[in-house]
Amino acid sequence: MVEQDPTKFANLLRIQTAIATLVVLDDPPGDYALIGAVAQSCSKEVVYSSAIVVDALMNVVEVSAASARLTMPYLAGLLFFREGPAAIAALKKLCSKPDVLIVHGCGINHPRFAGFASHLGVFLNTSTVGVSKTTLCGEYVEPDEACRCVPLKFKNRQLGFVLKTMIGTKPIFISPGHLISLKNALQVVQRCVINHRLPEPLRLAHIKARKARFVALD
Repeated sequence: MVEQDPTKFANLLRIQTAIATLVVLDDPPGDYALIGAVAQSCSKEVVYSSAIVVDALMNVVEVSAASARLTMPYLAGLLFFREGPAAIAALKKLCSKPDVLIVHGCGINHPRFAGFASHLGVFLNTSTVGVSKTTLCGEYVEPDEACRCVPLKFKNRQLGFVLKTMIGTKPIFISPGHLISLKNALQVVQRCVINHRLPEPLRLAHIKARKARFVALD
């Protein structure tokens, strides 16, 4: 699909501005015993989503998958409107409700402070953390050592962290989406990093989503 000017979607921008006012950056009571993740993989016409739930030892508890037809092109900053329906469908198939959900996308590290993870969190009323390989906004100094993180700031506000998980790889960007603090958003991701650039639940969700796409194309 051909990229288009996001300003043509003024109504979607207004929705994001409204979502940002609903985001809560406080931690709910209780522990994060079950951690979920959701990731997408797109063909030209369909988006495939996989949701996964793991326990504290990173053992897989449950996996689900769903797909949806793409109804809009890729537009930086508007990913939820393109891939959100498939992600929601996959998450609703889960029998086990995760205590926190790691989302492939931005949280509040977004020009309107309402990325994919924030949308999902508000829509589903659940704790979400955005994890991405790039960020839509923010200033930072890239960490030079594995396991080191630095603040990600935008307009004099801290929006998350930049974490270098492995030597020889680019860092990842971590930002709270909804119903979680900056501190716990970072801690949730750190406890899930096991020998890979991405946190384990998100890495597994990526693999499942890509597999679903390739199987459908066969």
